[in-house]
Amino acid sequence: MTATDVSEAAASAAIPASTNVFCNRALNLGGIQAVGFDMDYTLAEYVPETFDLLAYDGAIEKLVNTMGYPAAVLDLVYDPHAYMRGLVIDKKRGNLLKLDRHKYVKVAYHGLKRMTPEERKAIYATSFETAPAFTPPDFSTIDTAFLLVDACLFCQLVSYKDDHPDEVTKSYEQIYRDVRRAVDLCHCDGVIKDAVAVNPAKYIRSDPALATMLTALKQGGKQVFIVTNSLYDYTDVVLRHLLGASWLDYFDLVVCGARKPGFLLDPYLPIFQVRQDGSLENAEIISPQDGARLLQRSRVFQGGNWQHLHALLQLASGSGLLYVGDHMYSDILRSKRTLGWRTLLIVPELRDELLTAEETRHLAAAVDEAYAERAAVEARLQHLEIRRSQLEIDSEVEALLEGDGGAAKAEALSEEERAELLERLGPPHALAELDERIAEARDQQRVLSSALNEALCRQHEAYHPAWGRLFKTGAQNSRWAQQVQEYACLYTSHVTNLVQFAPDTSFRALSDLMPHDRAPPA
Repeated sequence: MTATDVSEAAASAAIPASTNVFCNRALNLGGIQAVGFDMDYTLAEYVPETFDLLAYDGAIEKLVNTMGYPAAVLDLVYDPHAYMRGLVIDKKRGNLLKLDRHKYVKVAYHGLKRMTPEERKAIYATSFETAPAFTPPDFSTIDTAFLLVDACLFCQLVSYKDDHPDEVTKSYEQIYRDVRRAVDLCHCDGVIKDAVAVNPAKYIRSDPALATMLTALKQGGKQVFIVTNSLYDYTDVVLRHLLGASWLDYFDLVVCGARKPGFLLDPYLPIFQVRQDGSLENAEIISPQDGARLLQRSRVFQGGNWQHLHALLQLASGSGLLYVGDHMYSDILRSKRTLGWRTLLIVPELRDELLTAEETRHLAAAVDEAYAERAAVEARLQHLEIRRSQLEIDSEVEALLEGDGGAAKAEALSEEERAELLERLGPPHALAELDERIAEARDQQRVLSSALNEALCRQHEAYHPAWGRLFKTGAQNSRWAQQVQEYACLYTSHVTNLVQFAPDTSFRALSDLMPHDRAPPA
């Protein structure tokens, strides 16, 4: 299929929301010289029920056998759907948090136990001056699906420590460090990669559209490359499974062992060329001519930094490069903020989120209706309270007129002013009647607030029983959604969704709206 065919196919039929590409910042693919991809969780979509279990089981074995945790930890069970990206780990307190875009903690768990609103606010909402920044070293964000295993194991061990304080005497912070080290070792010592190499189909989802998408980009005049933290031996295993033995033909350049985010930050990291036998050779890239000469020998490199990449691609500016990845920090935030690369974030959760939104329209309508009903009561309550305040002022004025010297003051009022005052005062029992109406409105407000909370809970649990929607925290965008808006020029549920768009497509963002822009016309 040519790029033109892809464009015509996309134009001839509406693209389903679950496979669409969404735009935060206008981007013209026609002006993009090179399109790069991360590999893990971007080109390669792993099966969490099997792939994550390799890291989880391997980490538990290391925690018990080499780090001194009790044997009972071996009985813990992994739940691949218990957590989501965008959550924040409070290492010192043993908590897991979901924040809104204002960094207000709306959902919090201590280990496996949900914290009450009072417990949560006592720690994270005491005052602006003492509010945490939710940044390292005390906090860690789940920026990638790789870290979901960390979150699950950390929360389980926190609860185990609380239930068995004599068996686990380490601090929550030390538990986090142990979990991080154990999981990381599984990625380095072969526990994960050896199993994938034996049976990649068990751990990686195949996608026949991947080859079509990469071919369309190359036919559209794009340089296509990979920058991955995985080493070449594992990269070869994964891409042979996805694209066949000739997978290198789909790419102009492959950089393995990139050590992102260091690749994007440190201009002094050395680069090596990978020979056909897998051995490494030091590579000197000072000019674009050096890059062209090296590429004639091999398209595969290890390590290096962004300057090497730009020289190899003969790229004049970072704005001519579109990088596609899943890691919010290492792939998207750092490349956009530091180098000005254009970015496309892969959000596999988006597909289910959009499908759930479609299936639960009635719940969203119930929430909107509850908000509207409460707003109407609150508007009436506000009107009644303003009326009562005015009535109190008028009563004080009347008392002054009836007191010493009041006759003279009353004579200063015109007949019209005197009549207006008496009309506002109403009958003697008006204030008492107003108090009754205010009390009734406040009761209605409480009832409707309770109904609204119930409607929000039903909607929240329809997406995830503990954490709700990925992109929302209550009525606000989540902190994760805020980062997507700020740093991802484009985002989509799967990398091959790009196949629906021609290589010269112009993506346009929706108009930004302030609250007053949404207000109905007067």
